Amino acid sequence: MSVFNPQENYFALLAVPQGYEVDIAALTKSYRALQRDAHPDRFASGSERDLRLAVQQSSFINEAYETLVSPTRRAAYLLKLAGVDSDMSSTTFQDPEFLMQQMQLREELSELQDASDPEQALDVFYRDLEGAATGQKNIFSQAYNQQQFDSALAAYAKLQFLEKLRSEAELKESELLDY
Repeated sequence: MSVFNPQENYFALLAVPQGYEVDIAALTKSYRALQRDAHPDRFASGSERDLRLAVQQSSFINEAYETLVSPTRRAAYLLKLAGVDSDMSSTTFQDPEFLMQQMQLREELSELQDASDPEQALDVFYRDLEGAATGQKNIFSQAYNQQQFDSALAAYAKLQFLEKLRSEAELKESELLDY
C-alpha cells in the first residue's frame, strides 16, 4: 500500500489541476483507479493495520472525490486552500438583484402545488434554478481565477443558498409526485 497522507491536497490526490473548472470525466477516472488500489476488500486477508489504513485511505479518497465533484463543495475547498474562511452561517445578502431572483424562485416553488401540470412546473423551476446556479458558478470561477476572494466568497454563499433551495424543491417534488 502506498503511503497515506491525510493532509494531501484533494486536487493532487486525484491528479486534476487545481481550479474551479474540473474535468469530471478525468476526476472520476482517477477516483476509480485510486479506489481500485486502496479498497479495503483488497486488504481483508492482510494485517489489521493494513486493513485499517486501507479503510482510512478509501474514506479519504471518497471525501476528496465528493468534494471535488460537487460545484459548491469544490468552491468551499478552493476558498479554504486560499486561506479564506467560508463559514456563511450568518451571511445576509445585500445584492438586490440576487434577492429579487430568490424571491421569484421561492414564489415559483410555493406555487408548484397549485400548478395544473406539476411536472412541467417543476421542469421550469429546475431550469430557472440551474440558470441562477450557472451564473454564480461562472462568477465564482472568474473571481477565484483573478484572486478576488471577496467576490468568490459572495458567489459561494449564493451557491449555497441555491443548493438549499434545490433540496427544498426535491422534497416538494417527492410530495407533489408522491415518490
